[in-house]
Amino acid sequence: MRLQLRIPPDPRYARTVRDALLGFAALHDIAQTDLEALLFAVGEALANAIEHAKSARDIEVIATIDDQHILASIIDFGCGLPAVPADEAPLPSALSERGRGIPIMQRCTDLFSVESRPGAGTVVTLGRYRRDQMSAGSQETSAAS
Repeated sequence: MRLQLRIPPDPRYARTVRDALLGFAALHDIAQTDLEALLFAVGEALANAIEHAKSARDIEVIATIDDQHILASIIDFGCGLPAVPADEAPLPSALSERGRGIPIMQRCTDLFSVESRPGAGTVVTLGRYRRDQMSAGSQETSAAS
């Protein structure tokens, strides 16, 4: 299943994305812990796209759900990144006011990727394994034993 949204690059629309993802996930019985972590990461990615893309073009949010994952891609059509983040970005010092977005997204997700082309935009893909399906599979295995 797939959900696709286009929003203006304005923080006021982050709530619209959150509400749409909540409704979409509710239709598919996504575990609350997975949903909360993913929504937190999506909020960070969306805030980064709004602040750093430096573009008036709409931001796309595409969410997909299958038997194993819930994925969300945040796509901006802005200036792009000079370099993609490290596989495990360190958290900044406790006194730093910036630089927490990427490390937070990495720590809230099971799947994380960034694709960016300078002058063409950035795609941040975030995902969680469906623990609701994992526990259902282990319960079926236990029942079969």
